[in-house]
Amino acid sequence: MSSSISTRDIVTIAILASLGGALSTFVGYLGNLINLSLGVPFGAGQFMAGLHVFWLVLIRVIVPKRGVGTAGGLLKGMIEMFTGSTHGIVIVVVSLIQGFVVDISASAAGSTENPADSSRITWWLGAGVSSAVNVIILQLFYFTGAPFLYIFVISILALCSGIIFAGYFAWETLEFLNDAGTISGFQSTKPVIENSTPKSVAYRNLPAIAFVLFLTVGSLYYTTNIANVFADPYSCEVRGFVDNPFSFTLEDFPGSEVTIEAELIGAYTHIPPANYTGLLISTILQQASVQSGATGLQIIARDGYSISLDIADVMIDSELLLTRSDDGLWLIAENYDGSMWVRQVILLQVY
Repeated sequence: MSSSISTRDIVTIAILASLGGALSTFVGYLGNLINLSLGVPFGAGQFMAGLHVFWLVLIRVIVPKRGVGTAGGLLKGMIEMFTGSTHGIVIVVVSLIQGFVVDISASAAGSTENPADSSRITWWLGAGVSSAVNVIILQLFYFTGAPFLYIFVISILALCSGIIFAGYFAWETLEFLNDAGTISGFQSTKPVIENSTPKSVAYRNLPAIAFVLFLTVGSLYYTTNIANVFADPYSCEVRGFVDNPFSFTLEDFPGSEVTIEAELIGAYTHIPPANYTGLLISTILQQASVQSGATGLQIIARDGYSISLDIADVMIDSELLLTRSDDGLWLIAENYDGSMWVRQVILLQVY
């Protein structure tokens, strides 16, 4: 195995890392769906964490050279940061270390050109550990003091996610790419297909094909129907049970901004009291003219995370406002738990 990096290797790393970085918000959206379905604001979504490591495993196997997992992790993290990750530079650190763990797993598994069953299991376990690393790093940056049981549970969720998505499904995808002749240098552990046809290749690789279709269709739907990625991050829309639905920026309400002092008190996060200047949600809804039958307001973020509030409470709340932050509009909710402080708000849905 040559130790030099070819142009094709560089292009492969760049494409896969870019795909992983670009799809990171879609993965976050899936995590938020799990959280919302279980009625918790965070934690359970770690079951999707393995989808982040999936790309790093592909990189390290397709380009079987030392350090490419770490390099791919660095590039993927930078793309995530510059495409709007709410974690900023921290996401680069997370992705870099995850790539480093994938490199260590590759060394422990032995040659990627002819993986035996035992080395494949090592790959899968390594992918699980790499996925769980994000919990530890984020805990150090954001959740210092969180109960050990909480950290343990979400670490196990992330570990299982890594084994399933970055382990089993990554390997199935590699087997599919190998059968299709898309990659070279990968020795399949499955029996050789005699008289290979597109139908026989597809039938043997149904799990991988279904997984790739899920990522493709899901990410396209998310990009076009949920995230609205091409919209101004500082623009928001009001719709639903209102007489005057409209899109706006804070600059559309000159002279209406107010300044409040607020303190974020979450289950595991805390932002000390600070002054925030922005536009009251009640002012925005007055402009939209809420209909008499409306009972609630759903506030939705770019990544799909949402909260619901009683419309009557919103209309009299003088400390519930939207302000500008580095990555979009931020809901400041002084009278609510920290999990209600929604970032990257793009929609106010009255119902």
